[in-house]
This record gives sequence, C-alpha cells and structure tokens, in this order.
Amino acid sequence: MKKDKYLKARGGVAQMINVKCVKCQETVIKYQKDGRGFLKRCYLNRIFEPEILANLQSDPKIKEPSDMPNLTCKCGETIGYPMRHKDGRLAFRIEKGKYLRKKCK
Repeated sequence: MKKDKYLKARGGVAQMINVKCVKCQETVIKYQKDGRGFLKRCYLNRIFEPEILANLQSDPKIKEPSDMPNLTCKCGETIGYPMRHKDGRLAFRIEKGKYLRKKCK
C-alpha cells in the first residue's frame, strides 16, 4: 500500500480493489482506493497492475491526457477515459456502470 500525508484527511481508509469489466468479468486494473464512496477516477500513481498502466506516470512522453490510451478491457469495452485532475495529476475518469469493484484478498 502506498501512503502519503493526506491519507488521514481522506478518511484514513485505503483498500486494494480489482476493477473488473461488467461484460466479461475480467480484471482490468488492480487499484488502491482511498476514502469511501464509488470510484470516480483512477490516478496513475495508484494503479498497481497491469505494469504498462502503472508505468504511465513516469513516462516522459506523456504530458497531456491526449497522449494516454483509454482504459479498456480485453473484450473491447471502454471503462475510463484519460483526464487531468484540477491539481495537475493525470488520471482515468471511470464511467459509472462499466465496472465492478471487488476487494483484493
């Protein structure tokens, strides 16, 4: 688990979840969710798997959301779209109803 100084401000709750496709039930990403509530956006530095998405944060070629791919499942279903949060971090905006959220064991 990644920790930072703002964890307590976000409610002190952090959990590892698998974001799965609604269509085929395949795991798209393994993500560290902070706080309570539903998943609105996935920050790149909180993605643990797959490695190709986890390494996007440190890729020097990616400076804008348009340089990033969409977050898609192997079956072709689009789960999220690239965006820039108001604090400047790159993230994926997750579409409601396109994913299932399961806790990691």
